[in-house]
Amino acid sequence: MQSVAFFSLDRHVKNMHQELTKALQDVLESQQFVGGKFVEGLEKAMQQYLNSNHVISCNSGTDALWLALKALNIQKNDIVLTTPFSFIASSSEIVAHEAHPVFIDIDRETFNICPVALKTWLTEHAEIKQGVTIEKKTGKPVVGIIVVDIFGQCAHYAEIKEIAAQWNLWIIEDTAQALGASYNNQKAGTLGTIGCFSFYPTKNLGAFGDAGCCCTNDPVLAETLLRLRNHGRKTHYDYVETGINSRLDGMQAALLTVKLPHLDTWNTRRAEIAERYNKAFAQHPLIKIPRPAIGKHVYHQYSLQLATPELRNELEAYLTAQGIGTRVFYPKSLQDIDFLNTDAKLATSCPIARNLTQTVLALPVWPELTDAEVACVIDAVLNAPMLQTPLHTMPTSQVTR
Repeated sequence: MQSVAFFSLDRHVKNMHQELTKALQDVLESQQFVGGKFVEGLEKAMQQYLNSNHVISCNSGTDALWLALKALNIQKNDIVLTTPFSFIASSSEIVAHEAHPVFIDIDRETFNICPVALKTWLTEHAEIKQGVTIEKKTGKPVVGIIVVDIFGQCAHYAEIKEIAAQWNLWIIEDTAQALGASYNNQKAGTLGTIGCFSFYPTKNLGAFGDAGCCCTNDPVLAETLLRLRNHGRKTHYDYVETGINSRLDGMQAALLTVKLPHLDTWNTRRAEIAERYNKAFAQHPLIKIPRPAIGKHVYHQYSLQLATPELRNELEAYLTAQGIGTRVFYPKSLQDIDFLNTDAKLATSCPIARNLTQTVLALPVWPELTDAEVACVIDAVLNAPMLQTPLHTMPTSQVTR
């Protein structure tokens, strides 16, 4: 059987070698390695792509989250509601500000934070006093929500925005995995108070190193983000607040600017591959496919859900032995990471997220995959011995047909 890598940049680089080399040569000749026209060019291109008023580049998606929280004036002991099913940065940056992440369980279909669970937690655990939302047990203020557009699909923003408005909360949209996705014809990343992006090399639009950005339509927040990414500097040597050094370098900006016009084509190919997988696996009794439930899905990851943890582990091992790359995103719910549990009184139960960490398995979905390789992945899954007889069954609560 043909081996298929879970992810590879080899063909991507070869296909774009001439454009990428030219972009790097331009930077070398200009010597604008930090800031300058290449960074400004990327920010302008992203503004146009997102239809956003302001894009502020930075050094990584993690920095984007730190900057967004700081710009929104997060304080020590503030509470931020967020998802337990995500890369750690969506919670660790809350803790980095000495604030508290409170985990709200996820929607079974989108794997994003569940609006019903969000509303239930606030109704049961919070109250508004003089315009400020307060957690009843601890007396700590609840200030905002970090929503993660997981695997390339937007969350239920209409419901989440309504909840946020009712409880006087801001929304940070972590759309590191969903650049190019949309909700009601509005681009992912523009659906919250501040949107945060990562351009890590494996992302749908990836740099060749760390890179990220924030976007917002609020001019005051944009100005604050610009200061914060450059040591809190308002003008040359006029430092007005504590910031960090998170300036994007010219080479990454130039590469990303060259790649951005290709993003929609790459996302279309990802969706084509996902559709082939969905068609092949939709009727299998032991597999739940990731159906696109909201808006435009850009399939940063394509993750099956298997009927049981044992079945997931067996399939993962079998596919690895057949040369088919897989990954588990994510092997642990963030609520189970000790240092993110900052106050025992704020602990929550997130059974859907916990179950998903035990049953989810991602298949290759990078855009340069050939049709033959996609067929190879499909054949390997369908011919896997543990899927041939219904030794396990998909729990009824997880089945969507």
